[in-house]
Amino acid sequence: MHTGESPTDAPNIRNIVRHIEELPAPPSVATKILNSVLADDVDFHEVSELIESDQTLTLKVLRMANSMGYGYRGKIENVEQAIATIGFDSLKTSLLSVIIRDSLYKDAQDGDPLLTHIWKHTLACAVASSLVAEHALPQLKDVAFAAGMVHDCGQLVLLSAMAEDYEPLVKQCIDGETSLLDLETEVLGVEHTLVGKWLLSAWKMPRRLIDSAWLHHQGPETLHELGEEGRLVAAVALGDILAHEVMHDGPTANSEELRVELVASFGFDESTLESIKGHIGEGFAKRAEAFDLENDAALFYFQALQRANAKLSGINTQLAAREDRLKSTNALLCAVAAAGPRLAKATETDDVFRAVERAVRDGLGAGRVFAYRIDAGGKILEGLLSDNGKPYLFSVLLDNDLRPLWGKSDIEPPKSLHNLLASYLTRIPADDPADDHQPRPIPVPPWQLLPLLAEDGFLGEVGIEPPIEAALLPEQTAALAQLTCLAAAALHRLELHDRLEERADRLSSALRKIRRMNHKLLQTERLAAVGQLAAGAAHEINNPLAIIYARAQLLEFHETNEKKKHDFQQMMTQIERITAILINLMDFARPAPPRMDTIALEGVVRRSLSLVESGLSKQGVTLDARLDSLPSIIGDGNQLEQVVLNLLINAEHAVIEARPEGTGRIKVRAGIRADKAVLTISDNGIGIKAENLNKIFDPFFTTKEEGKGTGLGLSTSYGIIQSHGGDIRFHSVPGKGTEVTVVLPLSTPDERSEVLPTQPGSNQAKPILVVDDEKHIRDILRESLEAQGYRVETANDGEQGLAKLKTSAYRLLLLDIRMPSRDGLSLLSEAKSLIGGMPVIVLTGMAGPEEIEKALKFGAYKCVRKPFQIDALLQDISAALKPEDTV
Repeated sequence: MHTGESPTDAPNIRNIVRHIEELPAPPSVATKILNSVLADDVDFHEVSELIESDQTLTLKVLRMANSMGYGYRGKIENVEQAIATIGFDSLKTSLLSVIIRDSLYKDAQDGDPLLTHIWKHTLACAVASSLVAEHALPQLKDVAFAAGMVHDCGQLVLLSAMAEDYEPLVKQCIDGETSLLDLETEVLGVEHTLVGKWLLSAWKMPRRLIDSAWLHHQGPETLHELGEEGRLVAAVALGDILAHEVMHDGPTANSEELRVELVASFGFDESTLESIKGHIGEGFAKRAEAFDLENDAALFYFQALQRANAKLSGINTQLAAREDRLKSTNALLCAVAAAGPRLAKATETDDVFRAVERAVRDGLGAGRVFAYRIDAGGKILEGLLSDNGKPYLFSVLLDNDLRPLWGKSDIEPPKSLHNLLASYLTRIPADDPADDHQPRPIPVPPWQLLPLLAEDGFLGEVGIEPPIEAALLPEQTAALAQLTCLAAAALHRLELHDRLEERADRLSSALRKIRRMNHKLLQTERLAAVGQLAAGAAHEINNPLAIIYARAQLLEFHETNEKKKHDFQQMMTQIERITAILINLMDFARPAPPRMDTIALEGVVRRSLSLVESGLSKQGVTLDARLDSLPSIIGDGNQLEQVVLNLLINAEHAVIEARPEGTGRIKVRAGIRADKAVLTISDNGIGIKAENLNKIFDPFFTTKEEGKGTGLGLSTSYGIIQSHGGDIRFHSVPGKGTEVTVVLPLSTPDERSEVLPTQPGSNQAKPILVVDDEKHIRDILRESLEAQGYRVETANDGEQGLAKLKTSAYRLLLLDIRMPSRDGLSLLSEAKSLIGGMPVIVLTGMAGPEEIEKALKFGAYKCVRKPFQIDALLQDISAALKPEDTV
């Protein structure tokens, strides 16, 4: 409800405000008299003098006093006698009549039924409001009557300002069940309560009357804040509701709920309300003459009874229509209920269509019905057409545009139904027509189409020709929607059953594959266990082996006897052999990252070609290799050679399987494209199926026969190329061959030196710090470094090493990764600010690729595996130090 203090900018509201401003002001004497009468201390003589000063009011009061209602026709001659005769209640009625009715409708035509009706309700409300106040607020009885008289003055303004727009709203409210306030807000944008407030404020009426016109549709909770004034407005609100009830002339906004709240706020019981309602007609007749209304109480109630009978007649008509609707809907619901068990037991799609056709025919009496479904592949349409109870089953092939190919029907229906169904099937959408997956009718007069929808989308439709041209009732449409839901569920169930049977066949073959896979998994688990065992053994052997190896090197270095020197060299050779075996075991358990170095890509490819060239020649496969001049790149030559060799072997197998001897061909091309090295290996072999192209890099995926491939070759190759920052792509056509393209980034030898960390200069006086938990390794390193002229300090674990870094400066740090107390990685992370630009060489016996990568990330210059060659380590130390730092 609008309760603002100023009108909005809507055009209708601006017109209303302008109309109020143009209305003639009420006689000033009438306003003064009204204020005097409504005051608590009324001066009888003052009121008489004010009335006598206005001729219109004087004649009005004298005419009332000499009317038949008071029995003094022609005997009352002055105003004081008239006031004494008619009393202040009738006086206020007369004054309000002059102020409101005469001001708003001076030229109104007599007999206007709508205006007459509004005045009747206004007077009835004033009487009812006075009676409510008499029971609950006796001191406000007179004021309540006046407040009731002005409560709907906003309606009079709207009727005067915009009769063409407003009259239909009032009539609709009188005849129907719609609230007038809701209609006013929707159509006009303003309610009559607010317009009444504007009018009475412009006329400078008492605040009590303004609030009554403005707030008489508010609840007790809101009015309670106004105190006694709010109680007065509540009396008018209840009086308004009771007047509507007595007159049977339409509801007010939220009248039922508001009535209960108002009655409770006054503490009235039903007997009190009935008493008030019983006296409304009497009070109306007593005061009706002032408004030129019939002053017969019996006529008042008779007219109210007529309106009540008209409403009852309309209700009876609606009930009869509703009963007919319920009967027809009930028949359809019964038919749908009977179809439910049949649909649940259906074993064929034909059973579903027959159940749907029977339910529609029995429930609606429809003459023609069709139902169809499209299979999951969208290639077959099957269904049923019924013409006055004669069903025709059909099965139709569809082309790519979902148009029926009737020439391939099993049973062709009659031509009329044939054309009918064809015309509707051409409109079947390719996608689901209902995003929300809820059944909803698609009206195509005179047919009713309802989709068959399942969880995975559109299945088909049910088409119904109603027995009459009128549209189906909403209840019938809902029942049909329920039927289509049941039918769609049955069709979906049958489709799932067919799928399950197909999958059962596939599962039986899949189980055999799973058994083979389980066997492979067991082998993989054994390999993983061996890998863990190998890693543990390598770690336990590495440290003592590193000590033996280093000590043997020192002994050989100091030995002068050539035979003993040779013996030491033989020992070191065998230790290196053992070391190689341990490295392979560790790489098996934890694959190492590529060992990047400057390599010639052309040499890598040629070495791989030389390994397969002889075998290809024996198999009658032509090898066509053309390698352009390629620059050096940074990479792991052994790993890249493994990739090329694996791709050549795959091409060889593909060619031998698909081509007779002498027709197989493998082409190898290498060159530079867009600043990248590109290697292409193509063959005219068996090719790869399209559905397998996305799987070729998956571990253990292979198209070769069991025992001829592990499925690890391409996945390993993919990982190697990715670790080199490159890419590998496959293009294949089954039966024609495969082309593999390997792309690698170019690099020069200078780029490798650029990635090495540059170290700031240091003082030769600073020592080298060795941090290792193995005492023998510390001793060997100290001995070797001091022999080269370096000063050396040692620490037996990470904590001691960290303490030394905090107190002293060093030229270089030799650091083991795995140590008790604090490991090498933790030390590097903690002492980052202490180390600064100092070179760090990491020594490790078992660290995995991740640990080595972290060490390099933390600033390590190089990682050296144990056991190490002392000479090589000394060279690494010399390379890490700037020339001015070396000894």
